[in-house]
Amino acid sequence: MPKFRYVAKDVAGKTLSGEIMAGGQADVINKLQMQNMIPMSITEISMQGSGGGFQALNDRITLMTSSVKLEDKVFFTRQMVTFLNAGVTLTKSIKNIADSQKNVLMRKILNDMYEDINAGSDFSAALAKHPKVFDQMYVNIVRAGETSGNLDKALESLASYMDKTSKMQKSIKSAMMYPKFVLIFTVVIVFVIMWKIIPVFDSLFSSFGGELPGPTRMLVAGSDFLGENFLLVIGGFAAIYFGTKYAFKFKPVRDGWDKFTISAPIFGDLVKQIIVSRVSSVLALLLGSGTSMLESIEISSKVANNVVYETALKSVATDVSNGIDLSVSFKKTNRFDDIFVQLLQTGEETGKIDDLMIKIAEYYDEAVDLKIKGFSSLIEPLLIVFMGIVVGGIVVAIYLPMFTMGEVIQ
Repeated sequence: MPKFRYVAKDVAGKTLSGEIMAGGQADVINKLQMQNMIPMSITEISMQGSGGGFQALNDRITLMTSSVKLEDKVFFTRQMVTFLNAGVTLTKSIKNIADSQKNVLMRKILNDMYEDINAGSDFSAALAKHPKVFDQMYVNIVRAGETSGNLDKALESLASYMDKTSKMQKSIKSAMMYPKFVLIFTVVIVFVIMWKIIPVFDSLFSSFGGELPGPTRMLVAGSDFLGENFLLVIGGFAAIYFGTKYAFKFKPVRDGWDKFTISAPIFGDLVKQIIVSRVSSVLALLLGSGTSMLESIEISSKVANNVVYETALKSVATDVSNGIDLSVSFKKTNRFDDIFVQLLQTGEETGKIDDLMIKIAEYYDEAVDLKIKGFSSLIEPLLIVFMGIVVGGIVVAIYLPMFTMGEVIQ
C-alpha cells in the first residue's frame, strides 16, 4: 500500500501535516475527513525521488502511448470540488492533484494548466488548450461557473454527469462482455476442431474407403484448406480486423455506420435512446449553467457522436435562430419521439426548459437501463443456441460417416 504525505486543517483551523498509508488519494481524503480534518495537500511519496534517466525515458514513452480515460476526468473533477470546498486556491488545487496523478499524460496536462493559470489565464481558457481531454461542453460549464462565482457547483454538476456517463458505459460493456466471450469461445473451438481433430478423422475415414457424406466432405475440405494455408488464414483475420479499424478513419465509412446503428433491428432503438439521453443531459447542464440556447444546441450536436443526430441538431439550431419554437424544431427532425417533444413543449410553456431537460434525461436513462437488461436476457439464450448449432453441426458431420461405416466395411 503506498504512503502519502498530507497537509490538512483541523476543526480549529490549525494546519497539520504528516504521512499516512492508504489505497489511493480518495482513501486519504476519507481517512482525514473521519478525523475531522480538511485536506489541503496530498502527495504520494512513492512517486517522488530519483528515477534517473530511465524514469524520464519511461515517462516520455508512457506519455506517447497513454490516454486520459473518463474515470481520470471524473477523479480530477471530484478532487477539484473537494479542494475548492476546503478553501484551497485554484492553482494549489491543480498542483496538488498533478503531483499525485499516476497518469503521465494527465499529470503533464495539469502541470501545463498550472503554468497557464499562474501566467494569468482563466481556468476555462487553460482547459480549452486541451480539447482532446476537456471538450467544449466541459469548458463552457467551467466558464459559466467562473462568471457566476460558483465554480465548485459547476464542477460538481460536471462530475455527476460524467459519473452517470461512466456508469452507462460500464453497463453497456458488461452487457456486451458475455456475447463477446461466447463468440470468441465458439471461434476458438471451431478452429481447434478444424485444425487438429478433423485431420485425425479424415485419416480414419480414408482407410476404410467409400464416399463420405456431403457435410463431412465440406468439413474435411475446410480442414485441409486451414492446414495448408494456416498463416494465410491468420493473416486474413488480422487484415480484416486492422482493415476495419483503418476504414473507420474515413468519414463516409463512419457516416454509413452511424446510419446503420440507429436503424439496425433490436440494437437501433437502444442506440437512439442512448443518444437522446446524452443530448438531453448535456442540454440540461449547459442551459442550467447559463449557456445560450443556440450554443447549447451546437455543443450537444457534437456530443451526440452520430452524424444523423448531429445534422438534426444543427437544423434545430437554424430553426431556433429563425424564431421557430424549440419543440417544433425538434419535432421537424423526425429523430426525437413524441414524449421528448411533449416534455420539451411543457418546458417552453412553464419557462423551465432546463428542469424539463433533466426530467427527459432521467426518463431516457431508465429506458436505456431497461433496454440493456432486456438485451442481455435476450442475447444469452440466442448465443447458446448459435453455439449449439455451430458446434453440434460439426460434431454431426464428424460422426455421420459412422452410420454407414458398416456397409463400407462389408
